Amino acid sequence: MSTQLELNVRRKGAMRGILTLGSLDPAFAAAQAVEGEMAVLDLRGVEFVEPSGLCALAALLEFLIPRSRLVGLRFSGHDVAAYLERMDFFRIFGHRVETNVDVATLEERRRGNPGTLQELISFHSEEEIPGIINRISEILTNKGYGLSERAAICATLSEICANAVEHGRSPFGAYAAVQAYQHIVSGGRGRGEEVLVAIADGGVGVRETLSRNPEYADHTASDNDALRHAIKMGVSGSGELGRGGGLAVVGQIAARASGSLSLRSGSGRVTFYGDRTNSRNVPTFPGTFVRVSLPRKAADDELPTASEN
Repeated sequence: MSTQLELNVRRKGAMRGILTLGSLDPAFAAAQAVEGEMAVLDLRGVEFVEPSGLCALAALLEFLIPRSRLVGLRFSGHDVAAYLERMDFFRIFGHRVETNVDVATLEERRRGNPGTLQELISFHSEEEIPGIINRISEILTNKGYGLSERAAICATLSEICANAVEHGRSPFGAYAAVQAYQHIVSGGRGRGEEVLVAIADGGVGVRETLSRNPEYADHTASDNDALRHAIKMGVSGSGELGRGGGLAVVGQIAARASGSLSLRSGSGRVTFYGDRTNSRNVPTFPGTFVRVSLPRKAADDELPTASEN
């Protein structure tokens, strides 16, 4: 007996075939009911994987594997699987899942374009964070971000990673992935460049973290209430001076670039665009998820496109 986990991958428009966190909502919902049987995730409708989809897939598997006899992944062809191998996905999960592709042959493919991505990485301590941030800084440097802009982005992402380690205490710690693209993948706004950053942890979530601070008691009635409050300057579960700026600052930087900050935890999801904040209820995410979109104007230098993912 096995449980089939389906995706919600768009079949039309600019986001057609792209695996995002939202694509995995049906799988996260179905995963709650898995109890010892085999679980099979159907990825055959996926044509392209962005960092948020990669980190979300890792978080889903960390949730599923302890609850399943075996987890299977089903791919259509080798392109998506080859990209996952390029992003070190199979180095982490190859021995823990069953697939319909030969992972060993994927490992023989030549790796390229190292200046545009941070492969999927699992981290458990603050000592590991500088290496991740240095890699993000290299990507931003390659894309022409100025020193002050890089410093602000990296400082705030460092705090977000630190929060993931501190509040995301779980067997897998936290995951991060980053990639730069020649085209805009989040919203279909035409040609340009975009750096996407995704960070996921398996901790208690934003609502419980903020509820530990009595000052925020009135802002934790729901997951969305907690998320909307968490993106305000100076808000942190610890209440420590100097903490709580990461989400607010990176959200403002993304908004100035016409990008966005998305925060997800529990059954809530909030996306900050600068001039507006959208929120809605979604299937439960076991931990906290951060996605940052940093678009830039079109440039002539060469970056991977959707067909090269």
